Amino acid sequence: MAQEAKVAMDKQVAAHAAAHAGDIARLRGLSMRQRGELIESACEAAAEIQRSRLAAGLPAIQPAPWPASTWEFLRRHAARFRR
Repeated sequence: MAQEAKVAMDKQVAAHAAAHAGDIARLRGLSMRQRGELIESACEAAAEIQRSRLAAGLPAIQPAPWPASTWEFLRRHAARFRR
């Protein structure tokens, strides 16, 4: 029984990885303009969710802080444009 559960779990993990790889490939095929539009759309949706939560009397969403790697990437990227 334990082996069957492991096989089923492995299949689920593989299916998830395949779906994720397909999503990444699709995003890489987008132009920079399309990527920007996608990001803008996601931000608008997040703002609408926040407004809806507040209108319903729910607390504001508290996002997790960005990881140090993101801050480092932004620092290096910004430094290139300050020169």
